[in-house]
Amino acid sequence: MKKLYMLMFFIYSIVSLAEDTDMLEFRMGINFAGKYKEVHTTDFKTDSEPEGIGYEFIVELIHEPIPNLITGLGTGYQRNSEVRIEGTNYGIIDTIPVYATVKYRFNETGIYKPYIKLNLGVSIPYTKADLDRTGVKAETGFYYSLGGGVEYKDMIIDLSYQYNRNKLKGQYDGKVEFSRLTLGIGYRLDI
Repeated sequence: MKKLYMLMFFIYSIVSLAEDTDMLEFRMGINFAGKYKEVHTTDFKTDSEPEGIGYEFIVELIHEPIPNLITGLGTGYQRNSEVRIEGTNYGIIDTIPVYATVKYRFNETGIYKPYIKLNLGVSIPYTKADLDRTGVKAETGFYYSLGGGVEYKDMIIDLSYQYNRNKLKGQYDGKVEFSRLTLGIGYRLDI
């Protein structure tokens, strides 16, 4: 955890050196091709497809310290799909990711600007789901996202692979790992 805080401090320090490049990006996305890779406890272990639709709302404070390199911090709300455990659907974990982001743009001058992007941070559980009502609590875990997209003026369209891992405590001790593809669309504001 200390390494993550140090990474976020380092990126924030670099970002703070940049002048007049502060921007806010707002993005919403929808999950598809998701999979709960492992729900592992002493009582059960299963791989399953998520039930229903997952979505997210994200906001990022970003800076461009040098041309084509964008760094920043982000957070949001992720509504994850349900998972089937022993014949019952459970809404596992809604999460609030807090992360550092690094983006590299391949074309600074064109009208279309393709990019690749990496997010690295923590996954803070926020749930009122069935598992929570059964006495199972989720702990803060690990989050990352890797993807790419295209910027057109102030609009953003991207596709990313995302991964959350949170430990569970209570009746079902163990962990839950959720991976998915997310298609997002967003808008950038200069501040």
